[in-house]
Amino acid sequence: MRQDAHNRLASQFATHRIVRRLHDVPPHEVYEVRVDGRRAVYKGDTGPTGSAATEGRVIAFVGDRTSVPVPEVLLVGDDYYVAAWHPNAPAPDEGREVDETWARAAGRALATLHDETAPLLDGYGQFHPEDDGVATAGEDDWRAAAIAYVRRHRPVLARHGHADAADAVADFLADRPEVFAGSDGPVCCHGWATPEHVAVVDGRVACVVDFEHAIAAPGEFDYWRTALPTFDPDTDASQRAFRDGYESVRSIPAGFERRRPLYVALNGVYYLESLYVQNQYGAEETAERAERFRNGVFAALEGIS
Repeated sequence: MRQDAHNRLASQFATHRIVRRLHDVPPHEVYEVRVDGRRAVYKGDTGPTGSAATEGRVIAFVGDRTSVPVPEVLLVGDDYYVAAWHPNAPAPDEGREVDETWARAAGRALATLHDETAPLLDGYGQFHPEDDGVATAGEDDWRAAAIAYVRRHRPVLARHGHADAADAVADFLADRPEVFAGSDGPVCCHGWATPEHVAVVDGRVACVVDFEHAIAAPGEFDYWRTALPTFDPDTDASQRAFRDGYESVRSIPAGFERRRPLYVALNGVYYLESLYVQNQYGAEETAERAERFRNGVFAALEGIS
């Protein structure tokens, strides 16, 4: 796919050079590049589930309308974007320690993203690129948007024998009109604000990258998307720091803990799709992971009263 990157850059910049590959996991590829003498990052789609153009517009939106530090977007194409090099951006695939300092700063930054975008969004759902930025799917009801979210991931699950997991979540939500009662209004959710995407320097978030999973949803969607894969459930110091950081900026709505299993189920559907799209494991390990994810989906649904 490197030639695609060359062709896209050549059509938009007077000079360009691909310096090195930073990341190449379907459905995207990421390169360090130089364009018209500037150090930059190129991210482009490599498969049908890629969303680089939308991601580029979301990053530009966050950079223009909030105080959350993100790279400057230089160009957004039909299926790629180019952003200026940010010196504090997290290095791709570099392991980062999760400690209380990171957790507290990340919690504050996530709440800031939510608080500052809440007045700017008029509905829930996937972001879509527009000529002057991004728009949401415009759903008035988060439950309807969550069902659409599950159905969006269903085709990949169906190809690999897991359509029943997506159907179980969608049907569960459809049968319970009040299941998300108490959730807050739509905000810009990063969708994966874990240490590999959120850099902390001197106790403050210095750069946030990788908005490919962004969605307009209640803030609790983003909170659990970050907390569930990041913190060890057997220890609570960093989790507490993350929550303290978040609540120092934005209140958590009533019923937040009660709705946690709903986000476990939604995450499980995403994890199943990602497992097959990214295709990073052998057949046996993939099957083991898939079984674990689908079991988690059904267990979460069974645990909801």
